[in-house]
Amino acid sequence: MSRRAARTESVLALDIGTTSIKLCAGVLQGRQLRVERLVETPLPHDAVREGTILDPDTVYKALRTTLASVGVHQKKVMLSVGGPQTTARPVRLPRMTPETLQKSIQFEATRYLPSAAEEHLIGFQILPSGSEEQMEVLLVAAPRSTAEPLLELAEKAGLDPQLLELQPFAALRTLQAVYGASLPYAYALVDLGGEHTQITVARNTTLVLTRFIPIASNTFTAALRGYFNYTQEEAEQVKRSLNLSDLIHTGQPQENPPLRLIQPIIDELIREIRRSLNYYQSQYPSQGNRGAIEQLYLYGGGAQMQGIATYFEHKLGIPARLLDPFSGETIEPKNVHPEQIESGVRWATVLGSALAPAEAAQPFVEPLTEETSTLTQAA
Repeated sequence: MSRRAARTESVLALDIGTTSIKLCAGVLQGRQLRVERLVETPLPHDAVREGTILDPDTVYKALRTTLASVGVHQKKVMLSVGGPQTTARPVRLPRMTPETLQKSIQFEATRYLPSAAEEHLIGFQILPSGSEEQMEVLLVAAPRSTAEPLLELAEKAGLDPQLLELQPFAALRTLQAVYGASLPYAYALVDLGGEHTQITVARNTTLVLTRFIPIASNTFTAALRGYFNYTQEEAEQVKRSLNLSDLIHTGQPQENPPLRLIQPIIDELIREIRRSLNYYQSQYPSQGNRGAIEQLYLYGGGAQMQGIATYFEHKLGIPARLLDPFSGETIEPKNVHPEQIESGVRWATVLGSALAPAEAAQPFVEPLTEETSTLTQAA
């Protein structure tokens, strides 16, 4: 009896960030993504800021250049949106049917958004927790001023957006696709971007906290430029040469002035991350052996700094590792340049968006029910 061949479909995903446009073109065969091309096109300073497109013409030209370099005919595209004005948080609501919630979500969201609900694109996911009287819902919102220009840009370039999601959901999908059932019950993702560091906490496969911290890769670069009068290129080169694990050994930072300059900034970032983790723990107390953050996964351009996982683990007391999208069997880098494979932490978001159709067909990791959790603990 022959086994039916896994469905094959072409996928295209875009991640338009502060400094560049990243594109993934590939083929999904069942639950495996075969990456045909990864392309990155630089963006000029201030074309995109905090997730908002400020210079649509410049970004459009860069997008056209990106698409032309790939040469694919796929029009359906997966998009992700970011920035500190986006919202993703669990909320408790009176129990209602999904149909009723769909009609009332705009009203319910008003209490949790920084501005009027009608100024946002709003989505939700009903979580498996809650009680007979109340339900827990993951509220997701992006300002229209951020999301709609992105959709218009894609359509102007001849693309057909199939998905618009918040960036941490894409990275979380990559993490779950790569590490699967080996993931702990609760863990945190730290996206070290250009403008911000975003920390996301997942509990039982579900995002429960996301927070932006205004200390990121550009902060380190600006400090090096300002103090040592480096050019932008010199500052980036020096930053790449630093090894943060040297900070663990007494005396070494004093012998390395750039590293000594960077240390208080990275330590302040770590303090903010610790505050976020402490806030999570206050909102979601551990139940028995479950609930405490067991692992940190670092990704984004800033995660390429040497020794960063070692230093985070040393300072926070939590095991830390880089999110390597190509370390498992789910994502196959068929025609990917070795340097792109080596810098896989930079591609976690756009690869996650490309995996969205596979997750829609079947989640990469199933959440534990109360019954499953009890059985697991008993075992």
